[in-house]
Amino acid sequence: MIVREFARYRFMREHRHTGARVSPYLDSELEPGDRRRLEEHLHRCPECRRLLETLRSTLEALLTLRELRHASVAPGVIDRLRREGSR
Repeated sequence: MIVREFARYRFMREHRHTGARVSPYLDSELEPGDRRRLEEHLHRCPECRRLLETLRSTLEALLTLRELRHASVAPGVIDRLRREGSR
């Protein structure tokens, strides 16, 4: 029973550790030890893998917006938002 509780506690500690480091992980800013620790947890935790994939796909979508910013509709939309925001 104690072993099981300790394992659950350790998993939750790793869960919090991972959640706080997913963004630096994607940016390759983690030290090797933290990176290894995060990857080990990701291997066991489907919830954290979903978090990682969601953040990764969000970042990819945001990067595509850079490519679209020169579209003809964007300047008009941005000007309108600025006018409405200043009211």
